[in-house]
Formats: sequence, C-alpha cells, structure tokens
Amino acid sequence: MPRCTGRPRGQNRHVDGLPIGRRPARILKLAGVFVVALVVVAAAAAASVVLWLRTYAPLTADTGSVAPGPGVGAVVQPAVGSGGKEVFFPAYRNGRTFVASFTLHNGGRFAVTVEGLVPAQPETPPWIGPVELLTTESVSPGAPVANTKPFRPLRLAAGDSAVVVARFRPLCPAGHTRVPSVYADSLTLRYRYARWFERTQRISLPFAVTLRCVGGPLAQP
Repeated sequence: MPRCTGRPRGQNRHVDGLPIGRRPARILKLAGVFVVALVVVAAAAAASVVLWLRTYAPLTADTGSVAPGPGVGAVVQPAVGSGGKEVFFPAYRNGRTFVASFTLHNGGRFAVTVEGLVPAQPETPPWIGPVELLTTESVSPGAPVANTKPFRPLRLAAGDSAVVVARFRPLCPAGHTRVPSVYADSLTLRYRYARWFERTQRISLPFAVTLRCVGGPLAQP
C-alpha cells in the first residue's frame, strides 16, 4: 500500500475560515474597536459627572427657625396666596435697613463652603432686596435678631445646618401718596465644593419681606 509522506493539501492554511496570516490583524482590529468604544463611554461618563457637579445645588432654607430683626412693623403668619410663608413688614425709615434670620441647610452629598451673598442690584423705587449676609451669636425662634457680626466663609458638611442673617435694603420714592407694595422672598448665595468648583444658587426663603411705602395694595409673595 502506498504511504502518504506529504502534507495533505490545504492543511493548516485556514483556521476557523481565516488565513493564518490575517488572524493577528483581525484581533488587533477588534481590540482597537473595543478600546475606542471604552474611551467614548468613559468620556461620556466623565462629561456627565462634570455637568452634574457644575449644576450642583444642595442648599435650601425651607426648614428650621426664622426671626425678624429690629424695626419690624408687623408679622403675618402664612395665609392663602402667600406660598406658605410668613410675611415681615419692616417699618420704613429712609436709610434704615432690615434684617431677618433663617436656617441654611446643606442637603447634598458633599461639604460646601458658603462664601457670601450676591447682593441684589437696587432698582427704581419702590424696591427691597437682600444686600448683605451676616451671622448672629444667639437666635431664639420668634425673637428679634440681635448681636449680628460680619459674615465669614461658612463650611457646611453634608446634612449640616446653620443660622444666618440677611440684611434687606428698602427704597421708597419721595413725594408719592400711593405706592404699590413690593417684596423679596429669595436671595443668591455663592459657594465652593468638591475643591475645584464654585457657583451661585438662588435660595427661596421661608419668609417674604414686604415693603409698604404709603398706602397701596399688599404685595402677594
């Protein structure tokens, strides 16, 4: 019987339908596609995290105690149409400001450092707006604010709260007998977080400060 001493024709030239010489190129191509896809996914995830951090808004002021400062003419408890807020009516005197305290809360996952207030820009009277942030040594719920001090950067850990004081500046026009009432019920704070990020956030206050110059209807918060 004749012996077969040669290699069968076509043996080892193809494995799984691919020529031997093309296998490394095919593997490298698949690996390249995988790496590119991984980079795209990682970049998208990183962009999402950065966007979330840049829009991070953890501060609230809708819980805790509030108190008016000296010079309050009247305090009205929450009523229909007030948005559930107390209303403070400061007694107007030219050049005099009004203060009120509230509890600032960090409800986020990171510690934040409150740098201060972005002062409201005065408008044509009648006008009232927050112009300064202060701190106080002692605040009793329902009692007038006293012993205020200049504000310094305040660090709030996640879940922490602190009592701060806002100063409001009222402006009334001169020589008018009937002027519409105006109010302020929010302010803008500037803060830092996560080491590299700094931004501002508009905070809704748990009260409204309403200015009545002379006559006129009540403002509705």
